Amino acid sequence: MNIETQRKNIVHRILDIENQQLLSQIEDLINNEVYAYTTSGKPLSASEYKNHLSEIMNVADAGEIDYNTEEARKKINRK
Repeated sequence: MNIETQRKNIVHRILDIENQQLLSQIEDLINNEVYAYTTSGKPLSASEYKNHLSEIMNVADAGEIDYNTEEARKKINRK
């Protein structure tokens, strides 16, 4: 089955659902789809990823954490 056929089958099945709780679960699943992972392996949805990047930028702009290239390389290689 190709992806287009699978997508159509899923849509038709969703249209037949009467259970509000199940529809909410499907919506949550779609809204929280894993978009990226942190360096520690934590999955992030698209909105969590955007927030994560914003936090990193804010910390960097505030000068709270400042690594030069060599320090960053060492930190990455330790993991």
